[in-house]
Amino acid sequence: MTAMPHGTSHARQSLARALSTTTIHRRLLLPEDLADHLLAPDDDVLLALPGIPDNRPRIILVTREEVILGRWNAEGRAPKDVTRKRAIPARDVRGASFRPGMYLDVEIDVRSARDLAIEPCTAEDGIRFAHGLQSLAETGQIPEPMAPAEVVYALHAWGEYSPDSPETRVRAAWDRALMGTAALWNCEEVHSGPALGWLQPGEHTLLVLLGQTGISTEYLAVTDRRIFRGSAPGRRTKERPPTDVREAVYDEGRFKDVVRVQMHDGSSLTLDAINPHEGREFVDALNTLIATGTLPPELLPFR
Repeated sequence: MTAMPHGTSHARQSLARALSTTTIHRRLLLPEDLADHLLAPDDDVLLALPGIPDNRPRIILVTREEVILGRWNAEGRAPKDVTRKRAIPARDVRGASFRPGMYLDVEIDVRSARDLAIEPCTAEDGIRFAHGLQSLAETGQIPEPMAPAEVVYALHAWGEYSPDSPETRVRAAWDRALMGTAALWNCEEVHSGPALGWLQPGEHTLLVLLGQTGISTEYLAVTDRRIFRGSAPGRRTKERPPTDVREAVYDEGRFKDVVRVQMHDGSSLTLDAINPHEGREFVDALNTLIATGTLPPELLPFR
């Protein structure tokens, strides 16, 4: 499909609406003219699912007629070379499922050809999209958006524990503390599965800061019982009780910034390769917690 002239079209408007409930990571470099390249002007986008950001990002768009896999080149300062990699007639879609794990994905079950899969930016995006497409395949209708509580329930539905159990509350608190980080797309391994291995029964997570992401993910975590540093997916941690903590400091370095949690005995727990905004918020919140015994008011609803 050739690109159509720039302007406001129904396709652009419906794509913006479908993307409004998804996570669009800054590094995704989502093209402004994506609809122009992948859709006809009068297409109605019912669902959209961006993939993880890399040099060749992908996205799945669902219309009444097709399920489209698009891709573009995100190397450089601006996205380019938007192309349709694959298009499946909507009537050939039997359903969709979300598969959790270190490399989570959404798989679309196709009657006439090989299945289609994509790794979403977040598990929450994948759950919502699979729920919507499954309903569309079965009933021909898009359901009402899943409520946040339903997404949390689905997120923790895999495993041998009750959604109302103390273990689930531990998982949910850990995940909520992670919600402010921009690196969630690459950090499934620091979500709630391993969290139960690190956390003690009933321990409540207050703050989590992610550092370097890649093969492993470095993190600092603050709970109501301790502060600790670790590397996911490993289980080993360095930890200190809250009474040992003197203050948190944000150090701006020439090559990298560092968050340093300093102890009364002169030692410290450090984390580098951090997002500056998230690092400063973590330091301010931890210092407030040390001084007052509670988090800043603006963070309390999320913990």
